[in-house]
Amino acid sequence: MPRTCFVIMPFSTTASCTKEEWTWIFENVFKPAVEGAGLDYQCRRSVATRGNIVASILEELNDAYIVLADLTDHNVNVFYELGVRHSLRDRTILVAQRNDDIPFDLQAYAYHVYDWKTPEGCTALAQKLTQLLADVDANPERPDNPVSDFLRKSSESANMLSPPLVAPEDVAYAQALAGPATERLDVLAFARKLAHSGQPQAVNIVLRLTRAELQPSMKKLLDTLNQREVPTSIQRDQIPVLAQEYIANVDSLIHKVEQFVLASIEEGWVAGTWLGIRLAGDWISLSERRTNGHVVRFAQGVPALLAWRLLILSGAKALAEEAFNLLGIILSEPIEVEDQSGRFSNRSFIQRRDLFYPEAFLGYANYPMRYIAELWKNEPHLNDFFTSEKDYQFAVAKFLMVVALAAPPNESGHPLYPGYRLLPQARGAMSSLCSRMAASESYLRGIAQAIGETAASLRGTWSERVKLANSVGLGSEYSLHDGVQFPDPMDSEPPGW
Repeated sequence: MPRTCFVIMPFSTTASCTKEEWTWIFENVFKPAVEGAGLDYQCRRSVATRGNIVASILEELNDAYIVLADLTDHNVNVFYELGVRHSLRDRTILVAQRNDDIPFDLQAYAYHVYDWKTPEGCTALAQKLTQLLADVDANPERPDNPVSDFLRKSSESANMLSPPLVAPEDVAYAQALAGPATERLDVLAFARKLAHSGQPQAVNIVLRLTRAELQPSMKKLLDTLNQREVPTSIQRDQIPVLAQEYIANVDSLIHKVEQFVLASIEEGWVAGTWLGIRLAGDWISLSERRTNGHVVRFAQGVPALLAWRLLILSGAKALAEEAFNLLGIILSEPIEVEDQSGRFSNRSFIQRRDLFYPEAFLGYANYPMRYIAELWKNEPHLNDFFTSEKDYQFAVAKFLMVVALAAPPNESGHPLYPGYRLLPQARGAMSSLCSRMAASESYLRGIAQAIGETAASLRGTWSERVKLANSVGLGSEYSLHDGVQFPDPMDSEPPGW
């Protein structure tokens, strides 16, 4: 029997929409999206009847499995009905046509800003509602409103709430990768166990539990860091120092995630690699969702920087393992990101040039590359995956060189920032990468497939690709030497240092 998704939304004309337009939105946007999600929902809104309409609405609010509340234009009836629902139970999804329509008290909870006037906006809303409905199914008793958070915290009421639904056979992998429960978790053994379990649902459960722990913690830290005062004028040589102070407050939250993803790559486990990409999208979204009021760029850019770091570490490990299928996923899998307007993008790593200019370093590209270069000695957990600092820097440089070969130029025809030239092992990595491709057809074929080409097409476009990659400089600070460059032909000695 289908479950009910009850929609509370304006009926009459408001500042944004006429009465007819509200009806159109329900019939052509909300209803098809909910019922087309494939999760057995029937979508309806209240209708005027001869009986007591308030009693009817209250009954719907109490009985509906999920309530979808459109807060556009701060309609008083909608807010009344939302308050009633919050007092009764959880499982409420908030949407609006503008960020300003979400009141301050509810901005801490998940919401989605939608555009109903374009096909792209309607498609994005349908995709988001499918995701949100699935999230509710995965964790139906998760508190999602202030009443649950502040009035249901006693031990008595807590006992009335069911724990997250996990089937008995799933207990072995019902483990978050963030939060207090990870303190004694052997993440490497856990990842390897799941990789060999043959249980496809394992990653979904780990992802869900990790998100429930990690996202609120990261957002809370960002809110705190955004309250800091920073000098109005900062000398360039002070940027890395200040940025590191902000990064250090957040990066410990992701250590277990990095261990899990890197161990998954060692095992050749696609699902574990996929988890890293999904979480990277979450973190980029946190950076792109600007908070109201005071925003410190050092703080706001940290989640996206950590996503970039996770993707680079993943790619370097996949290439070192010659796991070309995983390398291709890391380079080309769409990363879902929600921006401050509630719009979604699905660009891959090689299309997200913005990650190379993180806000945490005030938009400079050379400073984060230095941060990546020093990561191995500053993060002991990476010692489990790279045998030495030299090995680490060598692997990272090779991966970023592959990224440079794969990344398309921007609208002005400029290639990606060649930060790999700043890494201490750049020349050795360039020689190794190019000589291996020239000498081994299988290696060339693996690299080509990872960047979406055939070996023949990569070989045929080599001169064009490397000419473009070599054409970009490192900036005025490095004008005296541009560092190692791609050789042409492939098996010749790399020019540069």
